[in-house]
Amino acid sequence: MARKNFACEWTPKSIILTIVIGTVLFNECFIYIIQSFRWPDIGLDDYRNYEEEQVILLVSDPQLQGYQMEPRFPIGAFSRWDIDRYLTRTFGLVYHHVKPDIILFLGDLIDEGSTASDEEFYYAYQRFNDVFSPAQYTKKIYIPGDNDIGGEGRDFRTHKKEERFVKHFENMTGVSTFGFIDYIKNPEDMVWVVRPRKASPVHVLVSHLSVLVRDKMRVNPILQQVRPHLIFSGHWHKATVFLCNDCMKDDDSSWSVKQRNIEDMTGWMVTNLTEKPFSITEIMVPTCSYRMGVPHMGYGVAIIRKNGELSYTVLWTPARYKMLYGYLVAICVCLLVCLASRLFRKR
Repeated sequence: MARKNFACEWTPKSIILTIVIGTVLFNECFIYIIQSFRWPDIGLDDYRNYEEEQVILLVSDPQLQGYQMEPRFPIGAFSRWDIDRYLTRTFGLVYHHVKPDIILFLGDLIDEGSTASDEEFYYAYQRFNDVFSPAQYTKKIYIPGDNDIGGEGRDFRTHKKEERFVKHFENMTGVSTFGFIDYIKNPEDMVWVVRPRKASPVHVLVSHLSVLVRDKMRVNPILQQVRPHLIFSGHWHKATVFLCNDCMKDDDSSWSVKQRNIEDMTGWMVTNLTEKPFSITEIMVPTCSYRMGVPHMGYGVAIIRKNGELSYTVLWTPARYKMLYGYLVAICVCLLVCLASRLFRKR
């Protein structure tokens, strides 16, 4: 009886099919799982007391793509679909990894939010809710950025843009007390600054624009009223920490701000926010969108305890452009396989 030959015969079609399936599986599934294994462990119980310690998830500059500046159909539709899908996947993995008590959105939520028509803004807002739907029942604070309400260059800020943001998200300024922390939103926009209640041991200032990079004469009156221990900001799309040991001194000269790039961060940065009376820390959170033209994207995670201890890290997400380039390489390889098979047939 003749033996059957079970050896796999690699035909051009089978090679191309293997390349296509392998590339898609790696780019759309495995790479996200592999990246999540690199994230540091939170190390806290899921059922913790947010009156004693809080886990904060920081989302900066998602900038969901709009409808005016993107190419026409089908390229524009595909680019919006791809960035929404990327944000949905990365945020979903990060959210379930962190299980945050509160989420801070640090502005530039919608890329064309300032220039969009009411209809375009509404569609983008619905997409925003879909992307971040895992956080539907989690406490959230939203900060507007210049892409949301204007204010950069000739894109002027108007009352109408501000009202539209408030209608869809929440008030742009004010103090939101959650547990033992006072979250002060955009104090520079307040007509009068609301002084945080004295019972809160930790004051966190939440701003889209960086605070400590500005001139002291401009921001010192706000800092003296708010007395923040920590500042969260975005806008630059980069992961940076600003440290200052004397910025809370009420004078004109003390402003020894030191800047530290943390785009190589893989573990936790630990400090105490309340042990030095004149010190202040500002953490600039990187963008979570691959469309911002920077090589590193991610979400910030902060753990603040009632005694003032802060732990901070960044959960880095995959470089989507490298994945898209991978598709181009796969297409080129498939074309070479087709070309080689035709040449061998002619012989």
